[in-house]
Amino acid sequence: MTSHTSTGPAKTQETIHEESLELSKNSHSIIPFMEDEIVRLEEESAKFVAGEQEIAQFTPFRLKQGVYGQRQSDVQMIRVKVPGGIITPEAMDALGEFAEKYAPLGKGHITTRENIQFHHVPLAECPDGLRLLGAAGLSTREACGNVVRNVVGAPTSGVCTAEVFDPTPYLAAYVRFAVRHPLTQAFPRKFKTAFTGCDDHDHVAAAIQDLTYVSQIRVENGVEQRGFKVFVGGGTSIMPRLAKPLYDFLPEEDFLRVALAIFTVFNNADILRKNRMMARLKVLIDKIGLDEFKSQVETELENIGAIDPEPWMHVEEIMREDPPELAPSAAIGRNGGSHNGGGDYAEWRSTNVEAQKQVGYFVIHVKPDRGDVTAAQFHGLASIMRKYTGGRARTSQEQNLALRFVPEHMLHDVWEELTDIGLAEANAHSITNVVSCPGTDSCKLGITSSMGLAGALKEEMESWNGLLQDEGVNDIRIKMSGCPNGCGLHHIANIGFHGAAVKGADGQQIPAYEMFLGGNYGGSKVEDSRIGTRIPKVKIPAKSVPRVLKEVVSYYKENRTDGEGFNQFLDRVGVEEVTAVAAKAQEAVAEATPGSDLYIDWERTNQYKLERGEGECAV
Repeated sequence: MTSHTSTGPAKTQETIHEESLELSKNSHSIIPFMEDEIVRLEEESAKFVAGEQEIAQFTPFRLKQGVYGQRQSDVQMIRVKVPGGIITPEAMDALGEFAEKYAPLGKGHITTRENIQFHHVPLAECPDGLRLLGAAGLSTREACGNVVRNVVGAPTSGVCTAEVFDPTPYLAAYVRFAVRHPLTQAFPRKFKTAFTGCDDHDHVAAAIQDLTYVSQIRVENGVEQRGFKVFVGGGTSIMPRLAKPLYDFLPEEDFLRVALAIFTVFNNADILRKNRMMARLKVLIDKIGLDEFKSQVETELENIGAIDPEPWMHVEEIMREDPPELAPSAAIGRNGGSHNGGGDYAEWRSTNVEAQKQVGYFVIHVKPDRGDVTAAQFHGLASIMRKYTGGRARTSQEQNLALRFVPEHMLHDVWEELTDIGLAEANAHSITNVVSCPGTDSCKLGITSSMGLAGALKEEMESWNGLLQDEGVNDIRIKMSGCPNGCGLHHIANIGFHGAAVKGADGQQIPAYEMFLGGNYGGSKVEDSRIGTRIPKVKIPAKSVPRVLKEVVSYYKENRTDGEGFNQFLDRVGVEEVTAVAAKAQEAVAEATPGSDLYIDWERTNQYKLERGEGECAV
């Protein structure tokens, strides 16, 4: 472990927050790096290893530095907080270097909160790893713990043709305001936020956030005024709730005031501190009602003076994108003209590329396998960004990446370079883009190998032939979590799965999944989001899920009406037939031969055994 100077006398949280603001004014990163925090991580880690500090005291501190305990002992998961999903080429290279030096698996993982995670990192190596990231403008500060978690933004913010206005400067100001704030350091539970500029297309799973700001413009006396529609109290896990509208229009100058008022009400809710498993904002709103919650927020607002967002909004360098020059031929129109080349390139171009509102420029959606990016791929992406883009990539909640400001005449070159690094898979927004949390690969709470199932489903779909050529089938979204907590966002998928266990005839455990049908987000307004319906009393053996998925999708294709989407189809015919398919698969449990394949989870060789530890999400 590298030796550094002691931090000296402890500073108050108010002082730390003020120092953070001053640093942010001259920082090229949204969350400024503070060396004192890393020095203290070294000191506290040394005390813990020496037995001088109890785990109950060390764990909450460690979590605030973005260092999370894993299923495997003596190693950590490092969660890199990426506000708005914004990544520079320098940051991309640093992620690649981190994967090489500190991640034994040689890769990182894009999460459904647009973070980047690395696994199996020894505690002693964490401080120097965090310094490497900090030098490139990346931060892990408050990526874990009962704090304001990573703030989600749309990967097409600033370039979307339907955007009301780009909320990224407001997102950055909110992040800087919330991080290290005295009030946000020991919330009853974690607090999740999103910003989106589109009112008619949900890019950020807005309805399952604790707090979401949606860009709005209203005209009063002929003058345009910016503001936000505000939603509160969404969340998934064992008590899924959709967010409720708090304000139809909140003037832009009040967005930090309202955030602070909501933080205060949440932090002061003593009823939430009695049970950490039931301590989210959605629970408070359930208990007291939206009207009372709003009344409490309004009461706090009376005590909160004006908060000028300007000091927190020094984001010009962060947001600046310098696009390559357009070729003369790029002036041919909004849709970018004809495809150059055919075959694989044509398919990729038609499914992974979309026109920006800036004429002549395009967004390229990159689809890593199950959200995993290798060290070489990080470096390759950094090189592509420098040569062909405006210099900023964005992660997405679909565990993908968006490359922005690519001129049309460079699209084929980008495709070739993505092909060289194994990231040119087409159909980035299709049914084959299965979203999954890490599950039992690393999570203490994992019940099943959700990543393994995601791989199995992808392999299954590759054999479907004509099914994948069907537009309605391709529009289906599949998400899965290795436990009921919902990190894979399975509640809002058209078809969702969460891990479970069931006993075979011999009393031994078999890995299984519960299925959700009819969830929704993404293609419409926040208000149109839906929580899927759980198929009751049915647990599908993990090894039977690919077959069940094919039967469900085939049933939809064969029985729908013209133009009928999957959720519309379920609304019309009900879920009885699908329930029968799932129940039939469950019957295989009773007939399973002890020690057969059903007893072995995906991408595992040993017989399954439910081993669930105590997670750190509620610490």
